[in-house]
Amino acid sequence: MRLAVIALAACALGCTHEPALVTRPSAASTTLVVRNVRVFDAPHAQLLDGLHDVVVREGVIAAVGPVGTAAPGAVEVDGRGGTLLPGLVDVHTHTGSTPRPPWQVGKLPDIGENLGAFLYAGVTTVLDLGNLSPAVFRTRDAVASGTQLGPHLRAAGPIFTAPGGHPAEVLRAALPWYLRWYVLPRATREVATPDEARQAVQTLLAQHPDIIKIAVDAGAERNVPRLRPETIAAIAAAGHAANVRSIAHIGDSQEAIDVVRAGVDALAHEPWREEISDAAVAAIAAAHVPVVVTLAIWDVSGMPRTRAEDFLPIEREVARPDVMAALLAPAPAPDGFTAAFLRVAAEAHEARRRSVAKLRAAGITVLAGSDGCNAGQFPGAGLHLELAKLVDAGLTPGEALRVATWENARFLAGDRADFGEVAAGKRADLVVVAGDPTARIADLAGITHVVLGGTVLERRRVGG
Repeated sequence: MRLAVIALAACALGCTHEPALVTRPSAASTTLVVRNVRVFDAPHAQLLDGLHDVVVREGVIAAVGPVGTAAPGAVEVDGRGGTLLPGLVDVHTHTGSTPRPPWQVGKLPDIGENLGAFLYAGVTTVLDLGNLSPAVFRTRDAVASGTQLGPHLRAAGPIFTAPGGHPAEVLRAALPWYLRWYVLPRATREVATPDEARQAVQTLLAQHPDIIKIAVDAGAERNVPRLRPETIAAIAAAGHAANVRSIAHIGDSQEAIDVVRAGVDALAHEPWREEISDAAVAAIAAAHVPVVVTLAIWDVSGMPRTRAEDFLPIEREVARPDVMAALLAPAPAPDGFTAAFLRVAAEAHEARRRSVAKLRAAGITVLAGSDGCNAGQFPGAGLHLELAKLVDAGLTPGEALRVATWENARFLAGDRADFGEVAAGKRADLVVVAGDPTARIADLAGITHVVLGGTVLERRRVGG
């Protein structure tokens, strides 16, 4: 996302404490039974017939059985006829950023609060696709060890780009000198040649990135430097040699073709400036590369919301009042660079939806990512907005939920993923909602319980 990458500036300075939105009970049990629920069958994008009880033992789903299944010694959760889904998975986030408007760069992000907001919204696994290194890897490890409460976190760390390429050009233009010197070498890896690329990948591998993020985007006016295809190929190949995949941010169809032919494993966006070309669709399909389409972030940028009522209820629940007020306040007059970006993002609104239809018609796997916590895109709640946009683009609510659970989990962990599905042997990351989100995607916001690793979290909103 072009405007709010400047929020990376304060990432390493942000707090990582127990978040305000969720807490883990002091005497938490990981053995429970969720009773009287309709179970979402994620692989088939539909509900199982009738009501069920789901038994969890030591953080793992033990059984999906009929109502009345025996569960001696288990904590009881009454689903009251609601819907039980696997925890949501967001495969495009920036956990060290902030949903504040980009001109408030001096306001530090609260990483702990961001992580809590993901959990509050039922997002139990996230992929961070651009953050300061090594700070994001320390956060990842703290979450994995249990010293930091948050969703299961996978991270790319810095973004590989051309000298002066995206997002380095935004950071240099937006940051004051006292932040610029610190942020740029931690947020980006600017490489000009294949040899530089290979060396930079080798250096990063010591921090065990879960994926490598590459940016190839000439920008709204098509004047931003881009990586050459041979350098993209060197990055992808160096990652593959260490069994680390790569994912590429692109802006148009030719950039999509270039990165796919260079060997990247996924696209972090569909083209945001235009409708995807038939040639790009063919190249992506031939390479079996999935696409994280990220409709919402471009809509939020191109058509800013002007009333609190324009935000989803769950967005308002996680939004601090001062952040919401800042987003609704009149924006400063944009410079030429920003004005061009906003104009192109708005003009391509319908083109991006046609692109989703073309991707799906070609059998290309569509994935769900929010690009939160960028400006106006709240952590956790932003994935709810993205799913609503996917439904608007032609997916059924059940299909959108399948993407945000089963498909995203398989992308992160392969066919043997132990999350993303309500089934025996899977990790007990679960969400109970009132209503039926397979019929009405808006019902997904009616969360009554979030279960992380078999523990029922305590949730409390901070906004209205």
